[in-house]
Amino acid sequence: MDSRAPAAAGSDDVPPGELPLSRILDQALCEGPGDPVTLGGLAERLEERGFGLLIILLSLVTVIPVLPPGSAATVGFLYIVGGLQMAAGRTRPWLPRPLARYRLSPRTVQGLRSRGVSLLERVERFSRPRWTPLSDRALLRASSAVVLLMGVVLFLPLPFLNTLPGLAMLALGVGLMNRDGVFLLVGTGLAGVVLVLAGLGVEALRAFVKWVVSWRL
Repeated sequence: MDSRAPAAAGSDDVPPGELPLSRILDQALCEGPGDPVTLGGLAERLEERGFGLLIILLSLVTVIPVLPPGSAATVGFLYIVGGLQMAAGRTRPWLPRPLARYRLSPRTVQGLRSRGVSLLERVERFSRPRWTPLSDRALLRASSAVVLLMGVVLFLPLPFLNTLPGLAMLALGVGLMNRDGVFLLVGTGLAGVVLVLAGLGVEALRAFVKWVVSWRL
């Protein structure tokens, strides 16, 4: 507990693992004149902690949200790309060049820094390292299935299924970055609820399509 207090006060020598998540995200989103924030830069910012940070960033995009409507599929694709790499045993994310070069607009960055950071400040009060006997690599692999499934869900044309996957991924990302087993379980549980709702939604959509086809015939 004592090691985190000086970190919040601000020392450049403090390792990333000792910094609060809110400050880590705030630093990652800092942009200077002529130095735009890109997805690739965010992914590489914290090396092995990059997956957790990237998951948190993408979850905030859908929870707040700060991107235009229709961006859920893009976020879902990024989840799938990250989930596959986590399953393969990578410890830091890699993005295709077009995605790595994608620049976040100043409006998006400002929204994430104002609302996203404040949300993390509230969340991190309840998170600490606990219930994680697995290594970092094992945690990433164990979490990869959840990340992949939430990415697939965001591709589905189902209404009202953006925020809940975002909350699940926010909890999972916090759990990965803080090695917090409680948040990992919460994220996995929320993902299970999302899958049940998505299954019901797909069945309802299928029944509706069958009804429309039969009505036209």
